[in-house]
Amino acid sequence: GLFGKWHLGAAYTNGPTRQGFDEFFGIRDGFIDNYNHFFLHGSGYHDLYRGTTEVFARDQYFPDLMTAEAVRFIDGNHNRPFFLYVPFNIPHYPEQADKKFDERYQDLPEPRRSYAKILSTTDDRMGRILDRLKQHQLEKNTIVIFMSDNGYSAEDYQIKVDEHTSGYPKGHNYGANGGGGNTGRWRGHKGQFFEGGIRVPAVIRYPDKLPQGLVRDQAITACDWFPTILDLCRIKNPAGKLDGASLLPIINENADTHHQVMHWQWQKRWAVREGNWKLIQNRGKMFLGNLADDQPEAKNYASEKPALVTRLTTLHTAWAKEVKP
Repeated sequence: GLFGKWHLGAAYTNGPTRQGFDEFFGIRDGFIDNYNHFFLHGSGYHDLYRGTTEVFARDQYFPDLMTAEAVRFIDGNHNRPFFLYVPFNIPHYPEQADKKFDERYQDLPEPRRSYAKILSTTDDRMGRILDRLKQHQLEKNTIVIFMSDNGYSAEDYQIKVDEHTSGYPKGHNYGANGGGGNTGRWRGHKGQFFEGGIRVPAVIRYPDKLPQGLVRDQAITACDWFPTILDLCRIKNPAGKLDGASLLPIINENADTHHQVMHWQWQKRWAVREGNWKLIQNRGKMFLGNLADDQPEAKNYASEKPALVTRLTTLHTAWAKEVKP
């Protein structure tokens, strides 16, 4: 079952139940207002579905709706193996947090206060799902994976049209208020290929089979979870090439990362990393950064190391050709 955010194509003829999931409740595109369930960019449109059927539940808080669906799914499947994917719409903007966290963060300045409240709201709803696993005595033999999709958002949006389909007036603010996140020593945020935009937390819990309380620093990608889950379930990988590999050697033996080269692309912007060197191409401009510097990616080495720029560009070109449909 999938309960939450799909964001892999919003066409009515497509979606989770057409691509392997038995159940789906949630949003098909990138985000919604958590109360009226409208996508707010442009002129807006309603986006809440069960399977391929549109659902109207105005004024009901979407994080609670999807959490309830996830809990129901666990209740109905706890006596047999199940796969549950719960991609929350939050802490993505609009940052409409549970008011019970207002007092906890009242002394923080904005935008940190708004972000802290929506993070705690997300954590609270995830806790409800984990508690239901515990109630069914499933916490030890259930694989639980937590991962973010990108760094914090620094986006700032307002509705720019009259008679918006959501009913909100022109000028209504729904962005991330300029960004309340913190990436530590890493530069960047969502929408950028600096580490602050792409280096995210990841946690796996499986007490019956995996060690607990360990931290690994090796670079992995979301593509590694599929073969990892198959490995833990003793299922052979499907025929054909996978972009990822099982993480069990890293988890159990602290092995080196299997990603000698890593690639990213968004529209016409791209990045390629080999070791500690990362080349970022943005609108024809090249930025070559080093992750081992005291201030990672603060200095552009592109003019000093043209041969390395050429090598990394060649790696990107070969990868882009390989993955082109």
